[in-house]
Amino acid sequence: MDSLIPVHVGLMGHIDHGKTALARVLSEQVSTAGLDRHPQAQERGITIDLGFTMFVLENYLVTLVDSPGHADLIRSVVAGASIIDTAILAVAADEGPKIQTGEHLVVLSSMGIDSLVVAITKIDAAANDQIVQIEAKMRKIVADAGFKKVEYVRVSAHKNEGIDRLRKALLRVLVPRVRDVNGSLLIPIDHAFPVKGHGTVATGTIVRGRLAEGALVEIAPLGISSRVRSIETFSHNRSQASAGDRVGINIPEVDSTLISRGDYLCSPKSIPTSDCVHVHIHVNPLYNGRITKNLVVSAALGMPITTGQIIPFQVVGGRRVVVDSVEEPEFDAALALQKPVAVYAHARVLLVRTDLPPTQMRIIGSGIITEIPDSIMLQRRKVRTGKVQRVRGHDVLVEGLASSKKAAESLIGLRVRTRGGVDGIIRATFGTRGVVSVEFETPIEKNEEVDYERFVEETYSFGP
Repeated sequence: MDSLIPVHVGLMGHIDHGKTALARVLSEQVSTAGLDRHPQAQERGITIDLGFTMFVLENYLVTLVDSPGHADLIRSVVAGASIIDTAILAVAADEGPKIQTGEHLVVLSSMGIDSLVVAITKIDAAANDQIVQIEAKMRKIVADAGFKKVEYVRVSAHKNEGIDRLRKALLRVLVPRVRDVNGSLLIPIDHAFPVKGHGTVATGTIVRGRLAEGALVEIAPLGISSRVRSIETFSHNRSQASAGDRVGINIPEVDSTLISRGDYLCSPKSIPTSDCVHVHIHVNPLYNGRITKNLVVSAALGMPITTGQIIPFQVVGGRRVVVDSVEEPEFDAALALQKPVAVYAHARVLLVRTDLPPTQMRIIGSGIITEIPDSIMLQRRKVRTGKVQRVRGHDVLVEGLASSKKAAESLIGLRVRTRGGVDGIIRATFGTRGVVSVEFETPIEKNEEVDYERFVEETYSFGP
């Protein structure tokens, strides 16, 4: 097993489109929550959690990451997509693509996945003409989505038909991500549970660094440390593991009930914890909703997913200035999070509207974390308008910019601009009613409107 190249393949698709049946015929060994072993999954007859199974494909050790297809479980789909190298997208021949099919394609693209196998499933339940039509529709949808390497395979897991073709297609698109084995340890945890006689076991994929038995590790954002007692990959004991490996880690000094999906097992003190980040987001062109200040979203920051508020801003003269809504195809924003999470700069971000019905595209957009500030301090642009009262050469009196002489005194030295675009500077006050004397660059007319702007700092947070 140590000689095989580890890769992770996501298995996605709309509910009842045959994902778990595919996983069953492909897999050689079942691991955490694989093949719907979760009691609720068996009771409801659907995948409700990330499931992990394994099979060998030539010189690859393939971890198959089975994601839920139900619309209400999109958070788990996003979490699974954050650790995979490529994906199999299941589309049932008797139903064709659904809204969630499109969502899954957007999730994959947003997470940097550019290769894909489209498996047209349940071909035993559809006529050939219908199968041809469904495949043609998927070819157009996937081409529009911009994936670089795509294979199409028709399969029936029930009759074990096309499975060998699926394996060969997967080989043609499979390109492992570049692994950073020398960086500080980073493992997003997908499951944690107690094992009798051993204590807590956490499972995850090493995305960066190396891990060895006896190493001191930390659970972020909990700040709890433990020594690694043992490491396993699909029941195979290992003394060490590195980036790309799927591992189960025995950390007996940590209570499993404290660990949540999206926590990180990492080198001590290597990841900051924050309830606010700055992000740069590319808007999903299929999203039709508005993006406004204080919009509540589900924010996936790597594997951690939490609720947050968007505060869009523009950089104006070195200032981060709040804007009330977004009209452009990409934007900068602060995210005020409901709870602190472990985050790191340049981690991928996905913003989702889970409050929308599953019949609509719910993915707002994706991007990266650009900064992790101590707090969200932005500025609000405020404009006040006055009117030219008197013009005598360069002696121009403007009223309405201040309500009193004292307020007018605080404006001395500020720049103003007429609606016609002529700039001026407030030089002095005049009288007691807040009138100011303004020096303009070129002559202006009486009754012209004059604006001055100022910037006020505002602090944002979004607590539980």
